[in-house]
Amino acid sequence: MTHSQHHHPARILVVDDEIGMQKLLKKVLEQQKFHVEGLLDSRQIAEKIESFRPDLLIMDIMMPELDGISATRRVRNLKLSSYLPIIVVTARKETHDLVAALEAGADDYITKPFEFEELLARVRNMLRLKKLHDRLMTKTMELDEANQQISRLNHVLVETNKQLQRKVYNFHNLFEVSFRVMGQLELGKLINQALLNILGIFTSQSAALLLNSEEEPDLFEVVEAKGLGADESIYDLRIYRHEKLIHYLELTKKPFQIREVSREFKEIVPQLKKHHIEVVSPVFQKEEVVGVLLLGPNVRGEEYSEDELEMLAVLTNMMAVAIHNAQLFEHVRALSYTDGMTGLHNYRFFRLRLKEEVARARRENSPVSLLISDVDYFKNYNDTLGHPAGDEVLRKVSRILQTSVRDNDIVARYGGEEFAIVLPGTDSEGAYALAERIRLKVEEEAFYKEEIQPNKKLTISIGIGNFPVDAVTVDDLIIEADRALYHAKHSGRNVVVRASEIAKA
Repeated sequence: MTHSQHHHPARILVVDDEIGMQKLLKKVLEQQKFHVEGLLDSRQIAEKIESFRPDLLIMDIMMPELDGISATRRVRNLKLSSYLPIIVVTARKETHDLVAALEAGADDYITKPFEFEELLARVRNMLRLKKLHDRLMTKTMELDEANQQISRLNHVLVETNKQLQRKVYNFHNLFEVSFRVMGQLELGKLINQALLNILGIFTSQSAALLLNSEEEPDLFEVVEAKGLGADESIYDLRIYRHEKLIHYLELTKKPFQIREVSREFKEIVPQLKKHHIEVVSPVFQKEEVVGVLLLGPNVRGEEYSEDELEMLAVLTNMMAVAIHNAQLFEHVRALSYTDGMTGLHNYRFFRLRLKEEVARARRENSPVSLLISDVDYFKNYNDTLGHPAGDEVLRKVSRILQTSVRDNDIVARYGGEEFAIVLPGTDSEGAYALAERIRLKVEEEAFYKEEIQPNKKLTISIGIGNFPVDAVTVDDLIIEADRALYHAKHSGRNVVVRASEIAKA
């Protein structure tokens, strides 16, 4: 039996009161080897999910008995064994409908009419998101099981030897502190807090963590080092997977002291001693060493006890699971907030960050500017040369935007051929200067067969809104930037217009 035969096709439930649209989607999806069923009456969605157990929902917003937004809320209130992504389909393009669907719990949306290639791409993206989410939940359950095993071990130790009560109490404190640290889902903060925690628990002079290099999977390099005994030279330390030390860690699966193996590893031990390393502990994931934790000497000059090494083994195992969870979380978050075609942030991320920056600006009494741009006559270009050529234009414009802004500016695909740029701490004059540079860069860029455009060049128009000059709320700031863009589009295009320059109706 081949590897692919072990995997069942993904199950997709199409909820739409139009039988014709159901049949069309069913045909397209089944051609891609998906298992598809339809539901005409959205009021029966809970029962259908229970019987069919889909991996993905495609739901029309406009339905007579129970609309898609209400049905989405009903689904999110169900207690399901795994995450169920929802794509809503709508013929209406009003922003508030789409926002309401996303706030109700939808993961993505697509507007009619749509290209089947786009639908299939969104379906596959949602199925990838579900797979990553389910893996994250599985790892969390594994961590819970490990915690339960540790708790049972604590109970046995307390009951069998009263003399160990103090040690068990310390071990319990270690677990509690470590659990709080390992709950961190940002990888950099997780590693930083974990090493600081280790220094305190084991009273070590230094601690360092090596992880697999992204460029060289067989190379372990230092990602962070803490303590008075950790100088910059520790970052030059390299350990390769083929070295005997790694093979030894794979066999023993537990921490050990360098003094115990000095003769066996004559090549690497001198390097470790150079950095005053006394203890090495492996970081495992799925029976494979993915990292190495190093401890310097105890601040009291004492040797590490067997109890401390056992505690370190538990802590290292917990760290391994937490690192894996953080890496999965970062990957899922990137998928959730990234536009698949351009690589820019998507509309959901744009709204989230704009809200944060306006709130920050209000607290700090500083400005925020918003640029909304639109590719001029894009429909003419797209219809004449086809979607691949149009997509390439959007990707090229995206690169121009990305390379024109600062690191803390937010560039997002606003929708279709529209882009948005959030400029924290930037007033209207600074925003105008940047917008003009971007407009000129696009105008001067050579695009494929751009001579077919009405003005013989592919250009963009840009509208600018500013907080607090033009608006004091997030929604009004977007409205003002949109209004300025509308004015730019009706003033000859290939121009930059500020909301403050045009009279309000």
